[in-house]
Amino acid sequence: MRVCTKIPALLLFLATLCGAAELILPGPALERDHPVTVIYKAEFLATGKGTLHVRWTDSYGRVIEDRTILVVLTDENEIRFPLDLRRAVAMQNHLHVHFSFAGVNNKGKADHREEDADASFIARPPDPKWWDYMIIMWQDGTAKHYRQLEKVGVNAGKSAQHSGAIPEPLLSDNLRWYVENMATDFYSAYHIWSPDRPYNYSFLQARARYRKNPASIEALKRHPSFSDPWWLHKIHDRLVRFARADSPYRPIFYNLADESGIAELAGFWDFDFSDYSLDGMRRWLKKRYGTLAALNKEWGTHFTAWYLVTPDTTKQAMQRTDGNYSSWGDFKEWMDIAYARALKVGVDAVHSVDPHAYVGIEGAQMPGWGGYDYARLTSVLDMMEPYDIGDNIEIIRSLNPHFPFITTAFATGPVEKHRVWYEFLHGAHGQIIWDPKPYDIVKSDGTLGPRGRDVAPYWNELRDGIGALLINSTRQADPIAIHYSQPSMRINWMLAQRPKGDAWMSRMSWDEPKDMVPRLRDSYCRLIEDHGLQYNFVSYKQVKQGDLSKGGYRILILPRSLALSKAEATAITNFVHEGGTLIVDGNAGTYDQHCRRLPQSSLAGVLSGNTGRGKVVHMNALHYREKRITGAEAPVYGQMTKVLAEAGVAPRYRVARADGRPMAGIETQVFRDGGVSIVGLDSNPPVEQDNLGPLKKLSQKRFQKPQPIHLITPQEMYAYDIRRAKPLGKVKDLSLTIDPYEPTIIAFSPTPLPNLEIRSPRRIRRGETARIGFMLEGHFNARHDVLHVAVLGPDGKPISRYSGNILMSSQGGEKTLPLALNDPAGTWTIAVHDLLSGQKRKTTIDVL
Repeated sequence: MRVCTKIPALLLFLATLCGAAELILPGPALERDHPVTVIYKAEFLATGKGTLHVRWTDSYGRVIEDRTILVVLTDENEIRFPLDLRRAVAMQNHLHVHFSFAGVNNKGKADHREEDADASFIARPPDPKWWDYMIIMWQDGTAKHYRQLEKVGVNAGKSAQHSGAIPEPLLSDNLRWYVENMATDFYSAYHIWSPDRPYNYSFLQARARYRKNPASIEALKRHPSFSDPWWLHKIHDRLVRFARADSPYRPIFYNLADESGIAELAGFWDFDFSDYSLDGMRRWLKKRYGTLAALNKEWGTHFTAWYLVTPDTTKQAMQRTDGNYSSWGDFKEWMDIAYARALKVGVDAVHSVDPHAYVGIEGAQMPGWGGYDYARLTSVLDMMEPYDIGDNIEIIRSLNPHFPFITTAFATGPVEKHRVWYEFLHGAHGQIIWDPKPYDIVKSDGTLGPRGRDVAPYWNELRDGIGALLINSTRQADPIAIHYSQPSMRINWMLAQRPKGDAWMSRMSWDEPKDMVPRLRDSYCRLIEDHGLQYNFVSYKQVKQGDLSKGGYRILILPRSLALSKAEATAITNFVHEGGTLIVDGNAGTYDQHCRRLPQSSLAGVLSGNTGRGKVVHMNALHYREKRITGAEAPVYGQMTKVLAEAGVAPRYRVARADGRPMAGIETQVFRDGGVSIVGLDSNPPVEQDNLGPLKKLSQKRFQKPQPIHLITPQEMYAYDIRRAKPLGKVKDLSLTIDPYEPTIIAFSPTPLPNLEIRSPRRIRRGETARIGFMLEGHFNARHDVLHVAVLGPDGKPISRYSGNILMSSQGGEKTLPLALNDPAGTWTIAVHDLLSGQKRKTTIDVL
């Protein structure tokens, strides 16, 4: 009898003998946290004795089990045996069973058989939570190429789901992946790669059609519309199908689209006047305004029925002379809502199959046009890969502190190294690596390229525990709020572009960061950071919900917050009356949230002096980010210093020059890990170095040099240099030199961090599982610690499949070592690095 061993897909959990027998596993993919029962099922009932030989192997070539089970059948055809999935290490696993039997079948005839059955199954990666730093290679490679990339810190790749194939090289090398560009045709229709036309071809065509006939709105109809039910149903079904194919492998995340948006990235365009969009907007407006009379009063219109309601185009809005841009403003808000709702359809589709999955977008743009209202996006998506533009990563981390984001790495050299560390300290959970052929990281012959040699030290450092340590700590912000107002961005844009007439039709996405609001917002970020402080952006939604008082803020900055709702104005007024300091840059509250000009500012009371116990300060910080490059920042810096002092806001960990004076250009980040503080100190040059023009050399002169500083703590504490793995003793004033391209990261504890102890068996046999315990002897102030555990074989070389990071609490931690039957015998070494205290410990195990 011959076994049919061909299995059409790895997800099959039923391997069938050709008309004879089968192996039955509990499901298409198995969790690694418990044993499971496997059934060998013969075709006929039989009575007699035999043996079942079970051999379990994986993609590493490990032989996890190789055992023979004695079998006695009494009018039976099923044999059950356990498989301990806690011993799984790789995703890709194979089970081979040989059945040898002698007896009689259910018809009383002699039954002698020798049969083989095979089944492949997936052992799912064990933890769905994103708790460690990921370095993901975008380009495809061979298994050999990925093995070399692992040596520089890469631990994941991508699956091009549109191809419909599981990435076998990644699977065979046990590297996880994310699912790429599942619905780019829908979410990125006006910015999408094509081999035979420009990436923004559809956008250019729409713009040309509108220029040719501005009286027609045909060019202002998005194809496909984010409100088209047929497309939404199509995308939902597609994503469900894709998620079913990938969910057994627990992808890092599912990417709905790359560089998506309403039109072309964050470039302004007057979408979407399609029937689907206008119908959706009318339903939303009816719910928002309640009555047609209320809408007509706001818009200054005379619509007689809801189905007739149509907003102004940009061209029409620019021709208004009454300062009422509310129909245009509401339409732009509707487009942000339509984009967010369409993204939620994709998120919900994936979650219907894979509930704990992270679903997001890549290539996220600066706040503003294209649907990039981060107050909405951070509430519907699970993660993002944004470009670091317009302070969007600071906005993302403020609006949703638990929101993972990653960035993309294209370059090499010291400035690139600084960028990676900078974005990590600002909350990045990893990076996607772009390395087009000819490969510059690992060359085609398998050797390290120049970029690989450059990035390997800090990529591996981020992967070897420090990334996990900060990701699992809580970022601390000072009681300073910066108002994040999407309506204000709209009206500022309108007021700036209206005098230019039709020039907006020629604007592209790269024109948007040059506008006043993003430059002003960035200036305030740098101004606060230069005072050794951190801030939170607080959205228009959060202000209405009372977060100014709930968050304990003492200072609120309004950077040209022209458009405020009544609820926002009331909350801001109450904030000032209760003792808060309001910094106003430019006009504030002169328009309502719909972009209709008000007879007087909605903050007229506090702006005219009725401030209660609080204070209003007028400031002009627009050019601070440039002035700090040239050394001309003193006036604005001094004004902010005074405001902070009067508001009682000071850094808990203070950075000063050697002579004790404060200094700009060093950013201080504080993370809390229980009772332990982790302080990151980093050189803080302008983020967008390539856009500085003639200021670039001045920036390099000021920021790209070592900076000797004093770090002054609030009290004497025990300090530990995390990156150098060195205790610094009990200190109150630390003399440090900040590298221009790498951070200094210090842990502070009121009591000494406890000693680390390792408890492990002295010897173990191959095929058994060693349990290695980690204990802390002494008082543990931290909520958790991160240990990097390196397992070295008898040859002294690390075995990556058994090595990695673990989170440890005050109760200790444990690592299991499920040795394979064919692992090498000899003395194995367990080397442990405690990231917080810098302790390094070793123990050995004799493997027999």
